[in-house]
Amino acid sequence: MATDVTLYIGLAPYNAKFRFSDPVVWEGVRSQIIGAMNAGKGTIEIDHKGNKIVYVYSPFLPVNWVESGD
Repeated sequence: MATDVTLYIGLAPYNAKFRFSDPVVWEGVRSQIIGAMNAGKGTIEIDHKGNKIVYVYSPFLPVNWVESGD
């Protein structure tokens, strides 16, 4: 399981960047992303600095991440 994940949502240079070091938190976000991608639509909720950020996923919203660690 990844211990350091960087998530990018949107198109550069305006993309949002999030870092995850807690594998449990990352797995929660990752499962939302995979579920939305498989359905072709859905929401992705990310807790960030005390706020909840919600993205509405569509095939036109680029979402990618880089995992490192075991």
